[in-house]
Amino acid sequence: MKSFKKMAAVLGIALTAASSANAMEFKGSKNIPVVNGVAEIMMGATTTGGWTYMYVSSAAKLISDKNPNINVTPQITTGGGENLVRVAAGELPVGVASAAYIDKYYHGSGEIKPCPQLRTLYGSPNSTLSVIVAAGSPYKTIEDLKGKKVSICNKGNSGQLLVADLLKAMGRDNGYYNLQYLTPSESMDALKTGNINSLWICACDPHVAVTEIFAMRGGARFIEFSQEQKELFLKTHSYLSPAVRPAGTYIGQTEDYHSIGSPYALVVTEDFPEEVAYEIAKTLDENYNEWTTIFAGVKGATARNTIDTQIAPLHPGTERYFREKGYIK
Repeated sequence: MKSFKKMAAVLGIALTAASSANAMEFKGSKNIPVVNGVAEIMMGATTTGGWTYMYVSSAAKLISDKNPNINVTPQITTGGGENLVRVAAGELPVGVASAAYIDKYYHGSGEIKPCPQLRTLYGSPNSTLSVIVAAGSPYKTIEDLKGKKVSICNKGNSGQLLVADLLKAMGRDNGYYNLQYLTPSESMDALKTGNINSLWICACDPHVAVTEIFAMRGGARFIEFSQEQKELFLKTHSYLSPAVRPAGTYIGQTEDYHSIGSPYALVVTEDFPEEVAYEIAKTLDENYNEWTTIFAGVKGATARNTIDTQIAPLHPGTERYFREKGYIK
């Protein structure tokens, strides 16, 4: 009985008497079924093997372990674009997406109508945009890659959207590169075999595919954007900020890598149950150190970074928890 009452409180749903005096039943919200007193929440991730999938999986494990009446299951998707479409349509309760996608869908862009119902549930560390080539390749600048096979990750991937936007900002969106749309894992294999010349990827560290690329025979290295290019990116995309990857992050990386990047966020709609959002924000914040032991790549996924980098407004449940903790006034 106690767990049923607790779950009802979490979901903000009234208990109703069933046929037995000791039996109670209640319904979940539109896309959060309640099974045996446990709210079953699907959380859109992306393809397996990437940082985003590990971020979602580790968050799901922590939330589920710490809340006996909430169970979060990662769902494989094509990435942030699919997640936001499904979240906005009420088909998926939670999905992860990059700042590039959130900005485009929350404010609207081109054929995409504004989705003002989107809300930020919790944030992530900042990512770093990277240009990777084999260590022994002749390419020294991104201009050297003109006409070459460059993977910018699969369509629907958050990094793919950002890179496509940045190529347009540079005026290099019309065949300057021979663009390939491969998942990070596919790009890793293609770079190893020489089927592509470079991988452009925007992700947080450590990234599984990037780790394997730098560990491959012969190794790999990063190519930096010029200072003028980085300044252009920051000027044309307000959600971007400077990013530095410390030397030694990957095998053979002997110098700091200077680039730009942006965060990801778990996104819901405004009708996501407030008490569930509160509990999720509380769990991720209060168990941050344990979260980083599950997946080291979430270092920086703090309440402060969530507040500082939000594009869609905080969900009321998240905001209430942050106010109670004194993070915001």
